[in-house]
Amino acid sequence: MTKEVDLVIRGARVVSPDQIIEASVAIAGEHIVAVGHDDTMPPARAEMRADGLHLLPGAIDSHVHFRDPGYPNKETWKTGSAAAALGGVTTVFEMPNTNPPTGTVEALRIKQKAAESSYCDFGIHGLLGDESIDQLEALLEAGVTSFKAFVGNTFGNLPAPTDGALLEGFEILAPLGIRTVVHAENSSILLRRQKHLQDAGRHDAMAHLAARPAVAEIEAINRVLTLAEWTGARVHIAHHSAADSLFLLREFKRRGVDVTAETCPQYLLLNTDH
Repeated sequence: MTKEVDLVIRGARVVSPDQIIEASVAIAGEHIVAVGHDDTMPPARAEMRADGLHLLPGAIDSHVHFRDPGYPNKETWKTGSAAAALGGVTTVFEMPNTNPPTGTVEALRIKQKAAESSYCDFGIHGLLGDESIDQLEALLEAGVTSFKAFVGNTFGNLPAPTDGALLEGFEILAPLGIRTVVHAENSSILLRRQKHLQDAGRHDAMAHLAARPAVAEIEAINRVLTLAEWTGARVHIAHHSAADSLFLLREFKRRGVDVTAETCPQYLLLNTDH
C-alpha cells in the first residue's frame, strides 16, 4: 500500500533548471518525495490546487540585512524573514554589519538569539576585519557559515580591512573551503571623493553616485581576486555594479579562481537618466 504523504500540490507548472512541466508534487515532512502526473501521486492528508500557477523550489537569498541586533527600527529577524517567506525565499544568509558587528562569538550569540524568531532557515555571515582575524575559526565553530569583508564603505561605519588582514583571513579560510563575500570598492577613493563633495555642499543623490566612480570597484575586485588567487580562497563579489569590471571576473575564473558574483536589478535597469 502506498504510504500517505502530508501534502500533494496538484496541476502546477513546475519549474526546474531545465524546463517547465505540468505536474503534481507530493511532500512528506520537509521533503519532496514525488513529482509527476497527477494519477501517480500517493494519497495525502491535504491537497492544494495550483492550476495555472508556477511552482518553484524555495529560493536562497545569500545577502540580507535584517539589522538585528542594533537597529530594530530598520528591520528585525521576524519582519525580514516574514517578507522573505512571503516572497518564496526559504533560506537567507544575514550580513554582519549589525550592532554589535558579528565579529566575535559573543556578538554571534546575541544574533543567534535574535534569529530564533526567524520564519525561514538561515545562515549567518561572520565579519572578516582586522579586529576579528583571530576569531574566524572560533566563529565557524560557533555557527557562522561564511564571512563578509567590507572592503568599501558600508552602513555602520565599519572600517575596511587592511590588505594584510584580508590576505591573512583568506589564508585561514582557504584550506577550510569557506567562502568570503566581499563588498568590493576602494574605500580610500570613496572617502576622499565623498569629502570633496560634502565640502562643496553636495548632499544630493547624484553626489552619492559621483563619489563612487567605476574604477573604485574595478580596483577593489582586482585586488581581492589577486589575493584569492594567491591563497586559493573562495570569494563572492556582492552587488556587482560596474560592467567595466566584468572582464576581471572572466579572467580570474579562467585562471581557476573560485569566484562568484551577484548584482541588483537597479544596476541592470537604471542609469543616470532614470
